[in-house]
Amino acid sequence: MIKNYIKTAWRSIRANRFFSILNISGLAIGICISLLLFAFIRQELSFDTMYSKADNIYRLHMQLSAEYNQEKMINLPNAVGPAMKSDIAQVDNMVRLVKDGYGATASIRAGAENFSEKQLYLADSTLFSIFDFQFIEGNVHTAFINKKSIVLSQSTKEKLFGRNEALGKLISINQRDTVQVTGVFRDLPANSTLDCNMVMNIMDSWMGQNVHWSNASYETYILLKKGTDPAMVAQQATKLIDKYVEKDHRYYTQFFLQPLLKVHLYSSNLGEGVTERTGNIDTIRALSVLAFLVIVIACINYMNLATAKSQKNAKEVGVNKVLGATRGQLIVRFFVETATISLFAMTIGVVLASILIPIFNAISSTNITIQQLLNWNMLGILALSWCLITFVAGSYPALFLSKIKSIALMNKGYNKQGKTVLIRQILVVCQFIISIILIIGISVMLTQMNFIRNKDLGYQPEHVLSVPIRSFRSLEKLNTLNKQVQSLSNTLSTTFAQSLPGSNESGKTTYKFVTDKQGLPTLSCVTYGKIVNTLGLKLLAGTDLPDIWGRPDSTCYVLINEQVMKYLGYKSPQEAIGKHIVTEMSPTNSIITGVVQDFNYTNLKSEIGGYSYYTMNDPSESPRNLLIRYKTTDVQGYIKQIKKIYTAVAPEAAFDFSFLDQHVQSQYKNEIRSSNIMSMFSFLTLFIACLGLLGLAAYTTEARSKEIGIRKVLGASVLGIIHLLSSNYIKLILLAFLIAGPIAYYLFSNWLNDFVYHIEMPWWAYLIAILTVTLLAFITIGFQTLKAALLNPVDRLRDE
Repeated sequence: MIKNYIKTAWRSIRANRFFSILNISGLAIGICISLLLFAFIRQELSFDTMYSKADNIYRLHMQLSAEYNQEKMINLPNAVGPAMKSDIAQVDNMVRLVKDGYGATASIRAGAENFSEKQLYLADSTLFSIFDFQFIEGNVHTAFINKKSIVLSQSTKEKLFGRNEALGKLISINQRDTVQVTGVFRDLPANSTLDCNMVMNIMDSWMGQNVHWSNASYETYILLKKGTDPAMVAQQATKLIDKYVEKDHRYYTQFFLQPLLKVHLYSSNLGEGVTERTGNIDTIRALSVLAFLVIVIACINYMNLATAKSQKNAKEVGVNKVLGATRGQLIVRFFVETATISLFAMTIGVVLASILIPIFNAISSTNITIQQLLNWNMLGILALSWCLITFVAGSYPALFLSKIKSIALMNKGYNKQGKTVLIRQILVVCQFIISIILIIGISVMLTQMNFIRNKDLGYQPEHVLSVPIRSFRSLEKLNTLNKQVQSLSNTLSTTFAQSLPGSNESGKTTYKFVTDKQGLPTLSCVTYGKIVNTLGLKLLAGTDLPDIWGRPDSTCYVLINEQVMKYLGYKSPQEAIGKHIVTEMSPTNSIITGVVQDFNYTNLKSEIGGYSYYTMNDPSESPRNLLIRYKTTDVQGYIKQIKKIYTAVAPEAAFDFSFLDQHVQSQYKNEIRSSNIMSMFSFLTLFIACLGLLGLAAYTTEARSKEIGIRKVLGASVLGIIHLLSSNYIKLILLAFLIAGPIAYYLFSNWLNDFVYHIEMPWWAYLIAILTVTLLAFITIGFQTLKAALLNPVDRLRDE
C-alpha cells in the first residue's frame, strides 16, 4: 500500500514539475540555512560539557561598590581563591588564572627561533585536575613539581619543537624567565572556554606569591563538593570581605558563583577575561528564532502552493472518493507526497550545507566541521525535522481536502472562494510579516554597526600601530628602537604605553583631599612620549605629558579627562592646569599638565568614566607597547621597515604588531558576527519567500486564465489585467506592515538599548522594508501576471 502511495506521490511530483521544483528548492534552502544555524547554536551550547566535573565547577565574579556603579566583573583579587579553599569546607579546590603581562603578547624563544604567543596563562597546578587536561608528555601530578616549569599544548609544542619530544626542553619567556617544559597536553577542544596554549605556574611569579585583596586581575574557578548549594557558598564567600578587607578598602561588596556551563554565553556584562572565546546568549536566541522562521516560511510556501493546487486536486480527490477511497487513505496519500518532497529537499539541503560550511565558518568566525554537521545527534534532529515538516506542511491538503464530500469536490466552482483563499491570504501575510521584521532588523543592526565604526570616539585609532616591547631588557635598547622608528619618514609620532585604550589599564583612585577615604575610580595608563599626538586626543587645556625619561624627577605628571576634572571640582579645563592632586600613583606629588576631552576608551556599551594618562619615574606598572602613528599608503612596506629595526635592536625577541583600529572593532566581534549571520540568512529567507510567491502567482493566473481571456475579449488592457491580479497583494502587504512594524520596533529598540551610545530607530528602515517587500513581490508576481495578460484569449477559451 505504501509503495502505491509513493508511486502516486512521484507521479504527482512529475506532473507538476515547476511547482515541485519550487517546493523542493524552498525547503532545501530553508533546511540548509537551519542546519547550519542549528550546528552553530549546538556548538555554542555545548561549551565546556567535555569536562567530567563541569556540574560542580563555578567561576567567581564580584559586584563593585556604588562608586563603581555596582558593576559586576570576573577579575578578582588573587587572595579570594585561597581564602575560600581554606575557610569554606564545601570548596574542594580552586584555581586562579591570569594572562602573562595581563594580556600582553609574550615573546618566546625556543632554540634559535623566536615566536609570539597571546595565550600564555599563569595558573595554579590544580588547573590540570579540575579541568581534565589530557597529557601526552608528562602528567597532571608532575606538571609543576619543579620551579620554573611550563606546560604546552600539542600544537604549540609542534610549532616550537616539531615532532621531537619537548619534555625537558628550555624556553625563554620575554628574555626574562627561562623555563623548562614539564608537560604537553592535547589541544583543548574548540568548545572549551579555556583556550591556553602555554601554562606557567602562578606560584613561580609574584602574581601568586604576593597574595592581596586589592588588585583585581585574576579569574578564579572553584570546584565544589557534590551536593553543595552554590548560593550558600556565595553567601559564605561574601562574608570573607568583612573578615579580610579593611572597611575603607572595600570597593567590592559581594561575590557570586557562575556555573561553568553558563560561562561562555552569560558573561557579556562581566568584562574581559583570559579567554578569547566569548559568546552571547542573546545571539543564540536571535539565531534560534531565525532558524525557526526560515523553516516556517519554507512550510508556508508549501502550504500556500498546496492550497492553490487544491482546486486542481479537488476533482482527483473526488474521483478517488467515488471509487471508494477512505478519508484515512487520502490523508496518508497526501502526507506521503509531502514526505517525499521534503525528503528530496532535506537531502539537497544537507548537501548544500556541507558545501557551504567553509563560507559559513568565515562569516560566523567559527570552525564547524562536516562531522559536527552530520553526527548522530544532528541526524536525529534532521529525522525529527523531516517528520515535523511533513506534518506541518502537509496538514492542510491531508486534513482539509480529505474531509470534503465528493460531490462538492467535483463541483466546477469549488474552492474559488472561501476558506481556501482565506487560509492562503493568512499564510501570505505571515510571510510578509516575517520578511518586513527581518528587513527592519538588518537595517537597524547594520546602521548601528556603521555608527560604531564612524563615531567620533574622542581620539583617532586609525593609522596607529602597536608593537609589544616587554622582551626589551634595557632602557638603552628601548631608546634606540624609539629613535630609529621616529627617524622613518612615515612616522608621525611614537609613545611607550602600558596598554591600548580599554585593554589592561590599571584601576587607580583619584582623591579630592589626602584625608578622603573614597575617591573617583579611574583607569590609568603610564606613558612615555607624546600620547596626545599619537592617539589624536583632543587637548582642551594645558600641554601633553613632559619627557622625563632618564631625568631625575620624582613628580607624577597627569593628563586627565573631563570626568576627572569635574569630580575634582574645577569649572574649566584651564583652571585645572598646574594643580596638585592626590592620586594613587603618587599621593603627594601629582600635577595636572593637561585636560583632554572625554573619549570612548572602551566599547560603546559602557559609559565614559575617569581616565588618566601619567608619566613618572619608577611607576608601579611599566609600558608594554610602543604606539606608532604613521602616514603611508604602503603599510606592509612600513611594517617591514619597523620589523628590520626591531630585529636589529633585539634579535632574540619575537616581533609582533597590531592595529589600534582593529583592536577597537574587536570589542564588537559578537555584534559583528551576529549582524553578518543575520544579514546573510535573512536575504536567503526573503529569497525563499519569493519562490513561494512565484508559485502562488503562477497558480493564481492559471486558475483565472479563462476569466482573463473573457476580460481581454471585452476590451481589458494589459495594465488593467496586471492591476486585477496584483492589487490584492498591496492590501496584504499593508496589513503585514501594520502588524510587523510594532513588533520590529519592540525587538530592535531593546537591542539598541544594550549600547550606551546608539542610533535612534531609523524611520527609513520601515520605508525600506515595505518598499523592498513590495518590489520583490511585484517582480516575482509581475512575470506571471504579465505572461497571463499577454496570452491570446482564444487559446484560453477554445475549450468552453
